[in-house]
Amino acid sequence: MRRALAQASAALPEPISLVRSPAGYLVSTDLGAVDLVRFRRLLKSSQQEGVDDQERSTLLQQALKMWRGDALVGMHSEWADGVRQTLRQLHSEALCQWADAEIRLGRPSAVLAELRNAMLNDPLSEQLCERLVLALYIEGRTVDALERYESIRQLIAKELGTDPSRRLQQLYQTILRGEAVDPTPAPERSGDLRSAETHQVVEVSRPTLVVPQMLPLDLPDFIGRAGELDVAERALTRPTASQPPVVLVVGGGGVGKTALAVRLGHRHRSAFPDGQLYAALRRSGAHPADPYAVQGRLLRALGTDHDRIPTDPDERSEVYQLALAGRRLLLILDDAVDDDQVQPLLPSSRATAVLITSRGWLSARPGACVIQLTALPPGDSVRLLTHVLGKERVNREPAAAAAVARYCGGLPLALRAAAVRLNIRPHWSLRRYAERLSEEARRLDELAHSSLSVRACFMASYETLPADAREALRCLADLAVPEFDANLACQWLGKDFTAVEDTCEKLVETHFLTVAESAVAQHHTRYRLDGLQRSFARGLRDDRADETTEAVQLRLAR
Repeated sequence: MRRALAQASAALPEPISLVRSPAGYLVSTDLGAVDLVRFRRLLKSSQQEGVDDQERSTLLQQALKMWRGDALVGMHSEWADGVRQTLRQLHSEALCQWADAEIRLGRPSAVLAELRNAMLNDPLSEQLCERLVLALYIEGRTVDALERYESIRQLIAKELGTDPSRRLQQLYQTILRGEAVDPTPAPERSGDLRSAETHQVVEVSRPTLVVPQMLPLDLPDFIGRAGELDVAERALTRPTASQPPVVLVVGGGGVGKTALAVRLGHRHRSAFPDGQLYAALRRSGAHPADPYAVQGRLLRALGTDHDRIPTDPDERSEVYQLALAGRRLLLILDDAVDDDQVQPLLPSSRATAVLITSRGWLSARPGACVIQLTALPPGDSVRLLTHVLGKERVNREPAAAAAVARYCGGLPLALRAAAVRLNIRPHWSLRRYAERLSEEARRLDELAHSSLSVRACFMASYETLPADAREALRCLADLAVPEFDANLACQWLGKDFTAVEDTCEKLVETHFLTVAESAVAQHHTRYRLDGLQRSFARGLRDDRADETTEAVQLRLAR
């Protein structure tokens, strides 16, 4: 034991000594060498009068770095359990006060990861959840903030049989109303979490009419789409039919459907004075949202108490329709999967307008306005790059900028991924990046950064295809012609004409194949497999599909 203490104290200004007493052994050392003492001192220093938030954040970060997990691991007694619980509360207090300081400094994104990790260990902590919900809301991630609240509400109801605290409920209502949240002064003393409140919400009775504002942030680099915006605006704000106005925006992954819907919502907010509802019906890598669960979320956003929302789907639908009745709302259903998912969410009230985005062609509702979104033209593609990269950088290399836009295929997702990669590499020339994009084998790797990934976006659509369509897509990537018809595809795939034609049409519906415009005028359907889609398909090839150009010619010559 003495050797272990000697090794542990080697780096300390004063050594640790072991003193024998009648009751056992005592460890003697300078208090400044005890991490718990240093932790408390830093916490106390952060709460001194005159300490600004920047210094407070620094002190609290130093304190939090000392935390390496639970203390007294392996000791099982009432005393040890009490000490551990006290230390956990102390750590939670420090973390909350650090998060408060960062939020007041305008850095809410800095606290998200730490708060999420802390909630994994303490999922019922309303103090931690309150900061996390607030940080997400201030970051503009309203939907994520509401989902986080809903998660802890369900957990509290299940584990404790009660509702979240009044403060957390008030924050939830504030978010639904789209109101600003004002920071309050820093805490004055340790051990009182109430003094570390980050926001201030006046306690009022629940309003009879909640006006939800659930739209995500509008993209500052939204470019083009003037014609599509005008058509959708007329359909949503000046309906002529007896049915509720419904607009369906259809397009492949990454083409900008959500951005268009959000832009419309922000542009015409005044046309919907009773609020704007938003529901993401499918997230990347996640199962499609259950429409009746979505009804529940939207009802709560409209101010319906949780205990007044029926569990029976039919009864819930009735309450949902009553909540929408007569209200001038905009309802955005984003990334809808199919009609079965959408139908329960469509209002019967003509006052509520509906904007649906989907990768597939939905029936939606008779008389719905359908807008097909395709790739941006070259000029708008370069404008998007210019908006993100700046005029000076693009104007220095206009030809290279045009080449980058061309390799991105006019896909806004690809253009944004390219712009982000260039922004974090200011030492790269646009010409060098265009050269990297010219290598097809690595093109999709170049068009990926964080959540911006062309490959992942295409994969979500690819995984919905039946096996024969997947195989056909991989094989057609080797067909070295710019356009082809079903006859040529039939020879190449070696399958029945009708089956091949059906497969090609399925690939058109999922936006992997494009119908050539010239062929439409001639009433003879010809298909194209464009650049990014071809790169994606070639990246999926296995040995059976990896055929050479000579093999293609031999098969076509038979």
